[in-house]
Amino acid sequence: MTRALVIEGSGNLWGSERALLDLLRAVPMLEVAVCCPPQMPLNSELEKLHIRTLPYYVYGLHEKSKRHRLQAAAGVVRACLEFRPDVIYLNQSGCYKVALPAATLLDLPIVAHVRIFEDAAYLARQSPGPRRLRGVIAISSAVETEIRRFQQLDSIQLHRIYDAYAPAVPALQNLFPQGRIVNRVACVGRLVPVKGQDVLVGALCMLKDFEGGLECLFVGDGEGSFVQELRQTALHGNAASSIRWLGFVDDVLSLLQTCSVLVCPSHSEPLGRVIFEAWDAGAVPVAFSGSGGAAEIVAAAKGGILYEEQTPESLARALRDALELDQEQRARLIRNGRSWMARNCGPETYGEALSTILTSACGSSG
Repeated sequence: MTRALVIEGSGNLWGSERALLDLLRAVPMLEVAVCCPPQMPLNSELEKLHIRTLPYYVYGLHEKSKRHRLQAAAGVVRACLEFRPDVIYLNQSGCYKVALPAATLLDLPIVAHVRIFEDAAYLARQSPGPRRLRGVIAISSAVETEIRRFQQLDSIQLHRIYDAYAPAVPALQNLFPQGRIVNRVACVGRLVPVKGQDVLVGALCMLKDFEGGLECLFVGDGEGSFVQELRQTALHGNAASSIRWLGFVDDVLSLLQTCSVLVCPSHSEPLGRVIFEAWDAGAVPVAFSGSGGAAEIVAAAKGGILYEEQTPESLARALRDALELDQEQRARLIRNGRSWMARNCGPETYGEALSTILTSACGSSG
């Protein structure tokens, strides 16, 4: 049985960590341990799954000193010496430089998951060789295309696997949950410029007289100055009364079950796990057609509405269309989305694919 040491640099319960948990529930063919920062939300979830945790990583390295990076690298070496893995698997490629000393010292192969567009350029700057970096996994065709832009990565074997997702809500129940509010929409994600919440607030200002009223839930923490800008825009556009700022919410799925629409206004999105959660909860996703992975999965599934221009006007039209869907139209989009997830995101299929990649990495040398 292949022994895989997972390096997880964050330890929060955002999209990449939730994808990791879905993976760990479906890899009986691997023996796994996770090296991550101590006292993070992920640790208690790993404990529930009886996954060995080696809490030797350092949280928030991008904001810390070289000394902390050396401490994290030493932590990976310690984890390797304790667990004796056959392969190091990076749940996020941003851990590559920190994991490289341990892999070099102990002659271990690395497989890296590329979950954000920026990490393609980051890996390319490291000029990795196929002897050490045995595989790169893209979470969408959009990320795969970004990786292929860099000649420095041409020699590394490239795979595309959509993240696993196991629906929690039965298909028949997600269309008629108690508490669904027809004119309630949600936007889930960190409040930062790349997520496009300013475009959504502009659209809400245009829809302030929407028949029957409109309520938008913003879920997520964010940058203080950007959040203040969003609030001011809403206030000046007479839309403040239709917006609720909820901050971080642990149970996003239950919240989405109270909404009819999920808005993903990101300028750039490598995948968009929240769209999976929308289909699970029975909310229709609305996304920008130029966003990358989010648009890719909505279009492939025929499971939502895409708007063509990243402007408040274009998003307002799409939102109106989504809110005015009749029950059969809404049900068809949700069924399409869930059917696409079943074909492309099944945890067992995902686990088998990733297990094959990690096992193969142990037997190849580039």
